Amino acid sequence: MTVHSPPIKRSGSVLSWCALALLSAAPAYAAQTPSQQDASAPNMVVHGKRLDDILARSMTDPSVPAYVPVNSTPAGVPAAPSAKSASSNTPQPYLFSMHTKPVMSAGKYLARNGVYITGWSVSEYSGVPAGGIKHGSFFNNFAGLGVDLDMQRIAHIPGAKIHFLADDVAGNGRAGGYTGSNWGFVSYYGNHNGFQVREFTWDQALFHDRLFILAGRSMPKGGEFDGSDLYCMFPSFLCSVPTTLTVNGSMPSFVTSSWGARILYKPTDKTYIKTGIWEAEPWLKAGNHNSWPGPDWGFDKAQGEYIPTEVGYRTNFSNDRYPRAYDLGFVYDTASYSDPLYNNRGQSRPLYGGTAMNRRGRTQLYLQAQQMIWKPEEKGTRGLILFGAANLMTSGDATIQDGFVAGVFDWGPFASRPRDYIGLVGQTFLWNSRFVKGMNDTLSAHGSNARWAKQETMAEINYGLNIAPGVMFTPYFEYIWNPDQLGRKSIIPNLNTAVQAGAMLNIQFSPAFGLPTLHRTRN
Repeated sequence: MTVHSPPIKRSGSVLSWCALALLSAAPAYAAQTPSQQDASAPNMVVHGKRLDDILARSMTDPSVPAYVPVNSTPAGVPAAPSAKSASSNTPQPYLFSMHTKPVMSAGKYLARNGVYITGWSVSEYSGVPAGGIKHGSFFNNFAGLGVDLDMQRIAHIPGAKIHFLADDVAGNGRAGGYTGSNWGFVSYYGNHNGFQVREFTWDQALFHDRLFILAGRSMPKGGEFDGSDLYCMFPSFLCSVPTTLTVNGSMPSFVTSSWGARILYKPTDKTYIKTGIWEAEPWLKAGNHNSWPGPDWGFDKAQGEYIPTEVGYRTNFSNDRYPRAYDLGFVYDTASYSDPLYNNRGQSRPLYGGTAMNRRGRTQLYLQAQQMIWKPEEKGTRGLILFGAANLMTSGDATIQDGFVAGVFDWGPFASRPRDYIGLVGQTFLWNSRFVKGMNDTLSAHGSNARWAKQETMAEINYGLNIAPGVMFTPYFEYIWNPDQLGRKSIIPNLNTAVQAGAMLNIQFSPAFGLPTLHRTRN
């Protein structure tokens, strides 16, 4: 079968330049932002020269310091450093810096008036040299541009913020035709190329920052539930959430949004409980994500509700020398879906054809854990992190019965490069038994005696080079066992392995251009 990939669009780069244009419009003579908004840190080194860097070392929550992988959590740094924060003893030897006084001054001026520019541009170039369906290379770009508004500064509304973010996906989105794995070739791909609203929400803190209400257009899989800062550090198959949460539900990719609300309560600084409800709109999987701004701003396209709940314990370097995060969650999805095997007469659809049996309602339990277990410097941020996740279907028949993630993340593997990282992660899908029978019936219908594997496993190893403030270059290598071939019109028997390698360039606008960030609370 010949797979034709769509032409590459370069619109992702346009968003990157838009950020500079917006900042250039603000006065260059802006006054400094208050000290509590800046992230204090020692100087950085660029080509052997030292210059002040007060923004790029903002810490993420719970475990990754300094560099901010916020393409999974739009609109800023989760936690601001404090006097008790850990810090690296050695500055990072950057190759260059994109900090300029006019842009930084403009960002500070906007922040003084309650306006914060945010965004990212993530590009991946990858190739499949062995195994899979065919060999070749492909390019993808994921870019976002948004603004956070501090409504306390703008309109004197205590604890209120507005978040707006648009994103763009471009490139060879169907590159799974190379590896044969529909879920193992690029971590952030969102169904189709498209430019769409990712978030447009009102964020309200109440009762001395114990209760947080978020309402508007958003996406529960974009870092709100079942998420980790570590996932988007892996280019090939993880970003924002474990893949199983994406596959087993009515919500489409996290690059889109629908109407929803989330309530977060923090009994203590380290604990939280949150729940939310979103309208399930399967039609968001349509071509171009229904484009910009999309025709679905009403509630008439909803086919059910997506209701996640999560409780957790989470620390960071300001309150824990060995940061950790543990959470337990449950998802109730009321939307209708097609049975993975049977038609509406109760027969195998691959063998007898017909219309898929309509089903309604699925539930899923998930667990996550990550823990820094070792540090070479007691008060430093460098260290070894173990992490894992499990997503278990508890009712209904989804494509994946159970999914598992396990990995190790070495932040600052060398004292001379404290902001690089080495990552190793594996993910396994155990397919639903009805789904496996349906795939085997498909093979039989085409005259093959081959059997479809009951599981798929993928593993990635990478090295992240923090080459500039807010800029990470990450070469990676991925190996896939039993590529799933989902979405193909025909199945190739005995497709056992695939190899993919490539590199990711991740530019986070706030630290890259020295811009202030507006703190938001998610956990």
